[in-house]
Amino acid sequence: MVLLSRLEDSRIASLSMDLSNVLLSVAVVALAFIGANIYTRFSAISWMNAPYPPGRMVRAANTRLYTRVKGEGSPVIVIEPGLGSPGAEWWLIQDELARMTTVVTYDRAGYGWSRPGKFPRTGFQIVDELSSMLYKAGIRGPLILVGHSQGGLYAQLFGRLHPDRVAGAVFLDPVSSNNSRFKAELKPSVYRDSRIDVLPYARMPAALRMLGLMRICRNLIESRLLSYQAALPATIREVIWQHLTLPKAYRAVANEHEQNDTPANSSEVRNAGAFPPVPLKVIYHSPRRMVHTLTQFRGLQKEDAEEVEQIWQQLARAYIRLSPQSEWIVARESGHYIHIDEPELVIEEIRQLVLRVRGASPVS
Repeated sequence: MVLLSRLEDSRIASLSMDLSNVLLSVAVVALAFIGANIYTRFSAISWMNAPYPPGRMVRAANTRLYTRVKGEGSPVIVIEPGLGSPGAEWWLIQDELARMTTVVTYDRAGYGWSRPGKFPRTGFQIVDELSSMLYKAGIRGPLILVGHSQGGLYAQLFGRLHPDRVAGAVFLDPVSSNNSRFKAELKPSVYRDSRIDVLPYARMPAALRMLGLMRICRNLIESRLLSYQAALPATIREVIWQHLTLPKAYRAVANEHEQNDTPANSSEVRNAGAFPPVPLKVIYHSPRRMVHTLTQFRGLQKEDAEEVEQIWQQLARAYIRLSPQSEWIVARESGHYIHIDEPELVIEEIRQLVLRVRGASPVS
């Protein structure tokens, strides 16, 4: 009996030690997560409080937007980035175009150094903030609007609401107000694998951020989700990375995406008024390269990839009907991020449009 009692005591002690070790391990992991979150939060606050010059914070409607103005002269080029992209993605192009005229880049509300804006993040709200920011920054125009992807939709809406301020427009792979066609016409698996819906992929950094693993997984995120940025300088990639670590940025991106999927919001864009009959260019990605990307890197069958491309092109071509002075240009070596894949093409097309608006002949 004594031996059995000693064995039982030994087993209990061993179990107690095992339980203590488990609890200790859980506590260490929990503390590590807490520590990582605190570090991430303080790093974000430190970065937010030191916006890069020559940009400055400009009051706009009910928020403050980080605005970078370079160059002098007219017309003024105003660049509206795509969904989830801060203005820094365009700085190289801005600096080049600033040799000939005034160029404005900015971070939409919630992005980068900009403060959060009013929700919901409808196109009308975003255009109102942009219009207010330009006024407060002393920029009157005439304006040449440059919009990439979802930024193209906002630039289109700006032109519809403020036609007297717009002298020209360049749309790069613009998102359509009828983008719901992809989900309605594609097979669910094709729609998912095509990544037309980018929000599920934006959720991964958000989840890692909540777990305090964002910075630890930086190489994975940059190689899997941000590989298109590899050609940008390290300083610009760092700004984009810091932007992605901000919880406010994910909230803004998710709500913008949700609003664009709302039928009421899309119909309001189409019914906002006529786009002005100004010189307009649509720069479209390479269909060959897009089909290759969809088949080789996203696993689609060729016929499915071609269906995605066909819908995409039909929606983008609707932009050339906005003005009788429109032009369709294919960036033959570009994917969706044309301004990164072929910046020289984008610079030249915008430069020629500036000269046209000024009344000069484009230089070959």
